[in-house]
Amino acid sequence: MVSTKYFCQNCKKELAENQKPCPYCGSAKIDIKVEIKEEIKIRESFRVRQKRKGFKKFMVECLQGWFPSGDKKQFPEGIQQTRIIDKKNNRYKKKIINEVTGEVVVNKDEKLSEHK
Repeated sequence: MVSTKYFCQNCKKELAENQKPCPYCGSAKIDIKVEIKEEIKIRESFRVRQKRKGFKKFMVECLQGWFPSGDKKQFPEGIQQTRIIDKKNNRYKKKIINEVTGEVVVNKDEKLSEHK
């Protein structure tokens, strides 16, 4: 976001754009103040997998953090997601939170064998 303000150099009063001379003191010297504001969001996520020796596939997977959403209309800022796939204990857990509102959208905790 960019904003521009004009001030009289002599009396320091705020002026309208291209207002010369100053209506308060008559000076023609003007200071221009330009302000630029930018917002940066830092988002992080991670994924961890536990494997067993001698097996190619993982036993436990944990995924957590910010992710872009496939539904840009409903979640334009993305989602916070936690997902655990635990094959050893036959569990599937998933929690999705709306990044903007903080509302829990999905909260699943079920047997992995029954998960679709």
